[in-house]
Amino acid sequence: MRQTTEQDERVIRYLLGDLPEAEQVAVEQEYFADPEKFEEVWAAENDLVDRYAQGRLSRGELELFERNYLRTPRRRERVAVAGKLLEAAQTLDRPAAESDIATQIAEPSPFRQSWRRRLTEMLNGPGMMGVGLAVAATLLLAGFAWLSLERARLAHELERTNAQLTERQRREREIADQLEAEREQSGKLKSELDRLRETLAQRPSQPRPSILSFLLAPASGPRSADSSQRQITISRETDLIQLQMKIEQGDSRKFQAAIRTVEGTQAWNQRSLKPRSGVLSVNVPADKLPLGDYILTLSAITHTGETEDINRYYFRVIRK
Repeated sequence: MRQTTEQDERVIRYLLGDLPEAEQVAVEQEYFADPEKFEEVWAAENDLVDRYAQGRLSRGELELFERNYLRTPRRRERVAVAGKLLEAAQTLDRPAAESDIATQIAEPSPFRQSWRRRLTEMLNGPGMMGVGLAVAATLLLAGFAWLSLERARLAHELERTNAQLTERQRREREIADQLEAEREQSGKLKSELDRLRETLAQRPSQPRPSILSFLLAPASGPRSADSSQRQITISRETDLIQLQMKIEQGDSRKFQAAIRTVEGTQAWNQRSLKPRSGVLSVNVPADKLPLGDYILTLSAITHTGETEDINRYYFRVIRK
């Protein structure tokens, strides 16, 4: 009988469901990755099933075997086949002593060799083989054929599972690489953002533009008199001139404004203006209005797309 090693004990405990979950996963990973480990597990499982069929399991092993190992139909079928093999082997080897039978069955490989040797001698011998021996031999052949098919099935299942595991590992590596690339890109973006923030913090703050608002009144008299009464004084610090005009409430038309000098030179033009709360505003850069007299013509765009003049506003710009 071969000596039981620590690795054998580990595999037996795995088959009996007596390992911690982490160690059980480790055994399965070895089982999937290494064909030699598969052979070790297969041999250990044969030995475990044979010992159960012979009633040689300890009380603790027997309890674990019946509670955990025999849960699946295939394993129960495997145990049943082992029982029939044991019965057939005893029939073939009935003249042998009981101690010799136990020794032969406990060791799978020598048992198989002696079984085949005895069967060959009986079939080729000069004497007639009894019916009982013929039945036993047939049972042994069928049993070992079943075991061979079962081993081939497990090997095929192992190969398929290993391929699936390899594919899953490949996908996990791809996902891990993608996450790493995204983390790297995120780190670069964060570094760039920090650099921009630092650059902006070092720049002097830009002052807000200075805006001068002025409410225009429609022209109601001679141009010279109106312009003199509507003077806009622009200082050097002024950036924008906001010219405001009152519009009838509820007028939803679009407007446009054109500013010209009294000589007819266009100074500023703005389209698609919309009033807010009855007031229409035009923002003109201060440098577009040098010293002089100006006319602002306000027009409305009708629903037909035509332009209709609404009002004219005269004002004079004074610089200081």
